[in-house]
Amino acid sequence: MAMVSVAVSYAEINIMPLPSSVKATGGTYVLRNGATVVYNNRQLRPAAGYLLEKLAPATGYNFRLAKGTRGDIRLVLSRQRNPADESYSLTVTTEGIVISSASYKGIVHGISSLRQLLPHEIESTYAVAGMTWAVPTVEIEDRPAYEWRGMMLDPVRHFYSVEETKRFLDHMALYKFSKFHWHLIDSQAWRIEIKKYPLLTEKGAWRDPESEHIDKACEKEARETGDRAMALPEAYCRTVDGKRLYGGYYSQEDIRDIVAYAAVRGIDVVPELDMPGHNHMATRCYPWLGCAHDGTDPLCIGNDSTMKFCKNVYKEVFKLFPYGYAEIGGDEVKRSKWESCPLCRERVRKEGLKDMAELQSWFTREMEKFFNKHGRRLIGWDEILEGGVSPTATVNWWQGYHKDVVQKATDGGNEVICCPTTFCYFDYAQDSTTIRNLYTNGIVPRNLTPSQKRLVKGMQANIWCEYIPSEARMQYMVFPRMLALAEKAWTADIMQNWDSFSVRLSGQTRRLDAMKINYRPLDAGYTRGFNMWNK
Repeated sequence: MAMVSVAVSYAEINIMPLPSSVKATGGTYVLRNGATVVYNNRQLRPAAGYLLEKLAPATGYNFRLAKGTRGDIRLVLSRQRNPADESYSLTVTTEGIVISSASYKGIVHGISSLRQLLPHEIESTYAVAGMTWAVPTVEIEDRPAYEWRGMMLDPVRHFYSVEETKRFLDHMALYKFSKFHWHLIDSQAWRIEIKKYPLLTEKGAWRDPESEHIDKACEKEARETGDRAMALPEAYCRTVDGKRLYGGYYSQEDIRDIVAYAAVRGIDVVPELDMPGHNHMATRCYPWLGCAHDGTDPLCIGNDSTMKFCKNVYKEVFKLFPYGYAEIGGDEVKRSKWESCPLCRERVRKEGLKDMAELQSWFTREMEKFFNKHGRRLIGWDEILEGGVSPTATVNWWQGYHKDVVQKATDGGNEVICCPTTFCYFDYAQDSTTIRNLYTNGIVPRNLTPSQKRLVKGMQANIWCEYIPSEARMQYMVFPRMLALAEKAWTADIMQNWDSFSVRLSGQTRRLDAMKINYRPLDAGYTRGFNMWNK
């Protein structure tokens, strides 16, 4: 791949993640009122509308939108269409702009680069007076290094509204992320409406913050430091029978809305409903799901009724999320409960299993068969490898201290998504070295063979929200290190350069300001995170 031309001024052309090839041609195109945006294929109508959503507010201009091939800004889907090809071309001349690709997603990525060629004020939600909306003339050829460029958000520990989730998706799209891993259930709450089991949200979406240690810790921090970003938002609190409850959930209509919103921005939404562990809330709502019927974790997978519950839940989930992957979790299962459960012990005997690790593997394989029957591929945290797993499952490598996970998984033929604690847990503490360590270190292990490398789908960051109770705090923990991950996942290794990136990152902060993102300043000191709260 060609390096960015040395003639390019980073003050004028600052695109993150760094494109494969940029050739500056020395001119300027000025966006004007009444400009026409055209698209050559009806599949691009949503992308064209999205582009206007991003251009109209700050410019205050009235744009014309039409299907066709002649216009000021042209979106062109090639005849050789390939949904898996996210590469794009962006050509800006003094006469106009052309974005072309073999896929819808590629067109959206081109739109993201166009936004970053415009002055940062383009991100304003209101008309900015006195601006000349100039775009440098360039020829860009660009493609991602990895297919999976993900961000995982946990609205279970602390809730994020539909509007807040959409804002996060907008930020992801600007930096060309492709997957939104949505962690929708855990021990502290159940956030997705399941019509067959209404108590999961009627009861399970709400909790008493006075009896939940993570809520108490956040509220205590807010009181002692005056940092309102650490307080529980009152919008998600209500009073029932004189008791303050905290929570919220996504109706199935909310889910459809968010999935559609993400799709317009080229992002697949991948749901995670963690099973069989992390299910305190489900067993509280329906005690028969647990081994002792006492509302404790994990699910009793020796019980046929529990297995039916799991499959019924995912039947509804599959109708809401149209993509090829779904996440089952499978991490941190307290298998000791199964040891004393007659039904689980009988399952082990009947299936000829060796131990409780193999019992979990049996569960994972049974669920994977169900996933496959419904046209989905299963993803789980790296614990699913314990006791054996089918080679068609995909593994989220999260335990960064277990360096052999990627080798073990790929040796077995499993695809891997790299999100190790060492660099990709964005709820962890930060200091002056955090972003540099993320950018300069190999998130994907370096000692892989070519065949193993081909099984690495990509990388993602995880945002666990035990101690992130508000959108403002979430943004502070995520930005700007999210931009470093974006470049790690998109830009070829050979083109990654810390000195270049750090200069461009400083320039990007003005765009973050324009978007009103509460990012952590580059010169900020130590910021406590999840890994330090519990010490």
